[in-house]
Amino acid sequence: MKLPVAILAGGEGKRLHPLTEGFPKCLLDVAGRPFIIHQLELLRQNHLDHFVLCVGYEGQRIQELLGDGSRFGVRIEYVFDGPQFLGTAGALRNALPLLGDAFFVLYGDTYLQVDYQAVGSAFEKSGKLGLMTVFCNDDQWDRSNVLYQESNIVAYDKNNPLPSMRHIDYGLGLLRREAFASGPQGDFLDLAVFYQHLLNTGQLAGFEAMNRFYEIGSMSGLEETRSFLAARQEDANRSYIRRYLDEATDILSRLDPLNIERMVALLLAVRDRGGRLFILGVGGGAGHASHAVNDFRKIAGIEAYAPTDNVSELTARVNDDGWETVFLNWLRTSRLSDRDLIFVFSVGGGDLEHNISPNLVRALQYARTVGAKICGIVGRDGGFTARVADACLIVPTASSDTVTPHTESFQAVIWHLLVSHPRMQTSAMKWESVR
Repeated sequence: MKLPVAILAGGEGKRLHPLTEGFPKCLLDVAGRPFIIHQLELLRQNHLDHFVLCVGYEGQRIQELLGDGSRFGVRIEYVFDGPQFLGTAGALRNALPLLGDAFFVLYGDTYLQVDYQAVGSAFEKSGKLGLMTVFCNDDQWDRSNVLYQESNIVAYDKNNPLPSMRHIDYGLGLLRREAFASGPQGDFLDLAVFYQHLLNTGQLAGFEAMNRFYEIGSMSGLEETRSFLAARQEDANRSYIRRYLDEATDILSRLDPLNIERMVALLLAVRDRGGRLFILGVGGGAGHASHAVNDFRKIAGIEAYAPTDNVSELTARVNDDGWETVFLNWLRTSRLSDRDLIFVFSVGGGDLEHNISPNLVRALQYARTVGAKICGIVGRDGGFTARVADACLIVPTASSDTVTPHTESFQAVIWHLLVSHPRMQTSAMKWESVR
């Protein structure tokens, strides 16, 4: 169930003074970043990407930082309280035009690790106007204020909690727009009062969260949340390093030696007939091209060139002729022939339909017309390069979010393999010759 999320971030954070004097608490530094960035990342990981921020105190600072959310991969809209503080439910009522028929609501100072999709499904199945998530707190992190029995909220009172209450309002809810038509009215409206009304009218469902909440509404909560998220970030960093190395091991085991042997044979044939090697790459591939030109010339004895090594000519051609033909026109001037070989370093391999590296595609089309051989080391599905190459190694995809670093890393691995191959190497490399 994909719904918008209202984030209540309009309070002054008085319990955090002097930290929040002239500064909204959701922007306080937590583990090296503004707290709200952590919150948005958590929600995005739970497949929520449309947020309506109900802001008031220093709200323009929040808007300046987050903008429309596009750089975080989400959509963010803003509703300001105005000159008069509206209260939490009042701020929601003010934001209804942006929230649709149903929406999540949570506070801008909470970090809640819960299955948001499961909460949304429970709300949908309940058929009620509202849902409150609860947590079995037993007065540990704050005073318990909910009597929750057999998956139902029996009683809720923040001001006068009962001794039998073991659960606490977790800070995440769902509401339907129609709840505001029949709910409490007034210029100032608190969300706790609104939940109480829904409970009294039999319109409040419950959902029990299993993970404790973290919050930055108090000094102690701020420090605890800072420690928790810093440790979590360290764990994530270690986990990423291990995963990346495991992926690299997996990719290495899946590389096709036959394709590499074909490249060796094609390169030897070019050298034997006195042909030239032209190495094409964009971005990281351009950097690789410059390095590989040196290695193929110095170690393997092949006359090699890269169009991206001459910045003046490259930029002049882009300026005068356009990006799509920059490599094609350079190869024409170089009198590319059937004695030569084009070697491509690219992640996508080129794709005219999706406007991916069209300069590579045009260069390879031209190479085919003159009979030049083509090799490539590419990623993903190999693109146009894989379809027309005489030998093409596609670096296997281990994970959709590490395609580029792995592809570019293994391009360097493979070309170093090629130039150091016993049949290719004509000059000893320095450190290998030192005894």
